This record gives sequence, structure tokens and C-alpha cells, in this order.
Amino acid sequence: MHANSADTSWLQRRRLLIDVGVGAGLILALALVFGLDRGGKSPNGRNGSRQADGLEIVEDDGSVELNSQPLRLAVTPPEYDDMGKLLDTFGTGYRHTRIECDDLLDAARLEPYDVVFLTCGGVPRHWLGARRLRRGERGGAGVFRARADIVRRLRHSLRTYVDGGGTLYASDWQFGIIAIAFREFIDQSKVARGAVQTVNAQVVDRELQRRLGNTIELRFDKPSWCPAAFGGPEVVTLLSGKYETVEGKRMTGPLLVEIPFGDGTIIFTSFHHEKQNSKTELELLRYLVFASVTAGVDASVKRTMVRGGFSPVDRNLLSASSGDRSIAQTYRCAGGTDLQFVLGFRGPGAKLQLVVVGPDGRRFEESGAS
Repeated sequence: MHANSADTSWLQRRRLLIDVGVGAGLILALALVFGLDRGGKSPNGRNGSRQADGLEIVEDDGSVELNSQPLRLAVTPPEYDDMGKLLDTFGTGYRHTRIECDDLLDAARLEPYDVVFLTCGGVPRHWLGARRLRRGERGGAGVFRARADIVRRLRHSLRTYVDGGGTLYASDWQFGIIAIAFREFIDQSKVARGAVQTVNAQVVDRELQRRLGNTIELRFDKPSWCPAAFGGPEVVTLLSGKYETVEGKRMTGPLLVEIPFGDGTIIFTSFHHEKQNSKTELELLRYLVFASVTAGVDASVKRTMVRGGFSPVDRNLLSASSGDRSIAQTYRCAGGTDLQFVLGFRGPGAKLQLVVVGPDGRRFEESGAS
């Protein structure tokens, strides 16, 4: 694990607040399409809408009812990745609490939060053993092995938090913390340290492809960054690419992954928020924020539908405020099959209406508060 070279006094920064109208009226929705598995049946015993290719999401009566329950977000101190600064640009609906690294050792301190963002940086020196494994990188004190008691506490705390429904977002150097807590997902053949370079990453996830295209250039401007060295049937790769390690070796592997665990989700990204990101890189980071805050809804809906014999086919992340009248999406079904469309959302007290329009003009409508 990486150690900070010294305790840092964090200065108050002047932050730009851009209220985009998603404060108290924030609704974070996830529209998913599920196809019926062969031999399966829908949970209610009825067929879904057959060969439907139009999906429209509208608010019931053009209004949204809300209560005052905000998102509960926690962010570790910034060092190489200022996720708090990025969250500020989304407006008051994304207010967050700064927590310290030591808070990660106690599940009770994490339990109040929907999402915990572990920003790229070192860890406290008292977490680490005395023997330095290798010299410092990026001006740090060096790389050390974590103390046995810290390993036990991290593993218990983070697994308890995610298993209970929390979302854990981690970037770059925080790979070490995820590797300690969730070692069963680590692919040792992919563990490496990346060199300074620009990577032409392949966009694997369909939702990300709609937003970014099939490829995206990611600039890694600091040495020894951590690839997303995760593997196994549960690991979902969203971005992958070819890159060079600090030793000059060429490798191919994941750069962004999503891992369901218990009732929660782990999101790890090699790439993170820098002082200067391109427009496309910022769009990727915005997606990561939305994916993090809707991960709980995503996992819950998938579990319910899979139990009913349906498999996920496609998804769309949606963000709306009370001023939005409707959001329309289209899904094209290549062949005849039973489909179910699901709209899951965060926005306690909100009431939404889902309208599915088939190619023959038939409409299926459903309204609800969940």
C-alpha cells in the first residue's frame, strides 16, 4: 500500500457550484430491458410486451412528489483525485461528507452512506508495517505491507458495508484497499503498475458506448497507476485497453469494472478526476457518478428479474428534475422474444409513469412510486 510522505493540511478551496436544477428535485432512474430466458417465465406468469421497440418514460401528470431524503455521499480526502470537487459541480443534490481513511476501518461509520468514494491517494502511515517494499512513487514515502490488524479491520468493515447494500467507488491507488477487502475478485495476472501514457480504451458497456462511442482516449499523466486487475464471472468490465507498464511490458486488461457483492456494488476505475480532463473524460466521470448512486437500484432490479427467469439485455441511466416533462428512449429487439421493461429510480416520494410503445402502436402503461 502507498503511504503519504507527510501529513497534509488540506486548505479550503474555492469551489465552483453549478446548480443544474437537480437539488431537492433530483430523480436518478435506471431503465432496464430484460429478455426471457429459454424455458423461463415472467414473475407474474404473463408475457412481457412482445417485440416492443419504443420506450418512453414520462412523469405522471407532469409533476413529481418528493420528500427531503437526499443522497448520502462520503468522500475520502483528495490527493491525486478530487472527487468532492467533481460532485460539487452537480449541484446541491450531491452534497457530500468528507471522511478520513480511518473511518474505513469501522463499518458503523460507513453504514449511514449510500456511496463511499475512495479517492486516489496514499494511506495513513500507522496502517503500515516498518519494512519498505520499494521506493516512493509520485513523491510518496514508499510502498509498504499493511499491518495484519488493519487488514482484518478493512476486510470486515468494507465487506459488511457493501454486503449491506452500500456502493464502494475506488480509483487508481485505492486498488490496494479493494484487493485486501475483496481478494477473491483479484486477477493476479493483471496486477501491474502503468507508465505515463495515453490509452485508447475500448468501451465494452453498451450504455457507455451510447455516451462515449466505441473508444475513448484516456490520459494517464502520473506513473504507477493501477489497472483494474479483477476477474471472475461476477466481474463486469466496462472499459478495457492495451497499456504499457513501468517495466516496459505491454499488457491488455480492464480499466473500469463493476462488481456486485451481496446487496451492494463495487466500482473500480484506473482513471480518475484530474485538474485537466477532456470533455469526453469528464463525460465518463459523470457517468461513473450516476452509476455509483444508482448501483443499489440496479442490483435490486436485476436480482428480482433474474429470479423470474429474465436476463438483463440493456440499460439506460437517467437523471431528471421536477422540471423535466418526459424522457424517451428506444430499444430495438432483433428477434421475437418476451421482454420486460423496468424503471427503477432513486427519488424517495417521486411518482413516475412508464409507457412502452410497441412497433404496432400498442401501449403498455404503469405508474408507481417505486
